Amino acid sequence: MKNIQLPSTTANLVTASNSILKKYGVAPFHQTCIELDAVLEHHDRVVFILFDGAGTKIIENSCKPNSVLRTRPHIKITSIFPPTTVAATNAFLSGLYPSENGWLGWTQYFSDLGRAFNVFQNVDSWTKELVPGNVMRERYPINNIFHIIAKVRPDVNVQEVMPHFVPGGAKNLNQFYRHIRKSVKTPGPTLVYAYWIEPDSTLHKEGTDSKKIKRIMRQINRKLLKLEKKEPNTLFVVLADHGLTNVKFLNICEHTDFFETLVRPFTLEGRAANFYVKPEMKNQFEQLFHTYYGKYFRLFTKSDAIHEELFGPTPMSDKARVFLGDYIAVAIDDYGFYYSLTNEPKRMKAHHAGTLEAEMSINLTLLNYKK
Repeated sequence: MKNIQLPSTTANLVTASNSILKKYGVAPFHQTCIELDAVLEHHDRVVFILFDGAGTKIIENSCKPNSVLRTRPHIKITSIFPPTTVAATNAFLSGLYPSENGWLGWTQYFSDLGRAFNVFQNVDSWTKELVPGNVMRERYPINNIFHIIAKVRPDVNVQEVMPHFVPGGAKNLNQFYRHIRKSVKTPGPTLVYAYWIEPDSTLHKEGTDSKKIKRIMRQINRKLLKLEKKEPNTLFVVLADHGLTNVKFLNICEHTDFFETLVRPFTLEGRAANFYVKPEMKNQFEQLFHTYYGKYFRLFTKSDAIHEELFGPTPMSDKARVFLGDYIAVAIDDYGFYYSLTNEPKRMKAHHAGTLEAEMSINLTLLNYKK
């Protein structure tokens, strides 16, 4: 039996985000993370560094016992559901749950367009066409808490440090480190959000046991140790959006009788799969799903997913509700779905978005914490 973990209601990415709002005098949208509140009280210069995919289990498995990420004090929190970059980073940046902001997963279906998009890239997930603009950002813009604080508190030096996909962003870890150093050079109150794409990018390709991951985490630890020493008057809060687990993939086209119950391929995530089912075939869908996949996934109806607040508190906003199909399949084992009419294998070794502890558990690691 795998270790299942659901999001904490009191210590998660959203409550942590609301602690930041509270710290800088902005009314929180939700309850705050009490432990983080206590930490932030003692610091006027704070940098939040989010390493994509660096969940608790990745740190424990890939970092040496004497490393920064394993020896410094930390606060244990969880991601949100689904624990995936699209949903989790936007939950942290907005201070709102996916049920509120509408950012639910990697692929979301727009019924008025009849298309599903990989929402970060604005790529049609079925035709692989890169479409100009970004339909998700245009329709559901995120009100970034760091931007909110910058407007409300002009006395605070608020900055963001991002990778190369943002103009002027860092091209490698060394440059990322230098950009963070530069962001804290201004004297006085400082608040920085820094995001880096590793180890997630390599974990997907290489898996959680790869030597490459251990090397990347060693590099990250070395940079964090330098930051800690070079900027002793700055609190660094190191976190992740989610962790990852090694995954075996199941093609939804494999069983013709099951595939024929679907209106279209699933959306959201392979480990949090959103199914649209032909109305007259729902009983058949449920029976076949439990026959083929019931050991690996928990199946929710749309109404049950909303009622159980899977994506966050109710009432679920219309901007989120429109993206839900008829059923949500949530991974409770090391399996994920994919879609390929040619049965080409899924070339990915590790993934996230399910409810295993390895995906959900994350730390807020504190560097230069002064009580």
